[in-house]
Amino acid sequence: MGSDELTCGILGDIPLVDDPFVAPTQARFFLASGKLAVEDVGGGNGVFLRLRDERELTTGGELRLGRQRLVLEPVPPVSPGPDGATSWGSPDIGHRFRLIQILEGGTRGAAFVLKDGENFVGRESGEISFPTDAFVSGRHAVLQVHQDRLWVRDVGSSNGTFLRLSGPTELGDGDHLLIGRELLRIEVGGQ
Repeated sequence: MGSDELTCGILGDIPLVDDPFVAPTQARFFLASGKLAVEDVGGGNGVFLRLRDERELTTGGELRLGRQRLVLEPVPPVSPGPDGATSWGSPDIGHRFRLIQILEGGTRGAAFVLKDGENFVGRESGEISFPTDAFVSGRHAVLQVHQDRLWVRDVGSSNGTFLRLSGPTELGDGDHLLIGRELLRIEVGGQ
């Protein structure tokens, strides 16, 4: 960085011109208290940080793994009718969350309910699998549901698990950002 701020996007200081999933200005890199930080300032496709350790994912939060974009939603409890029974459908077995697959163009795809405890994601095995996505590892990540909270951890995947940024985020040396289809590696040099 030659200044205290750089932008990234189709028209940014760091140009990402051949990616249809990047906005004219998608991200802003800046110094905050002497540390490098980034924030999403652009289009609806977001800026995603590769997980180095377990992180909490809140409702409305998004993950990217392989070519999958997934958003976390709450599962509302089934309300009993006046007689105390549910009026129709399957019984409520207590699922609290579901992941919704977001397809190209922003349409909703498959929905995956998450059980209490560990929910593995992978190409070859797990409660959630994407057998045709070669960028998802055989066993890629685990989603741990405990009461009304959910944590995400990469389990040694080749291509990483990414969490969408929801605000300004401090970056460290070796961090990876996924912006559209572009993977950026952060190198923080000495003063």
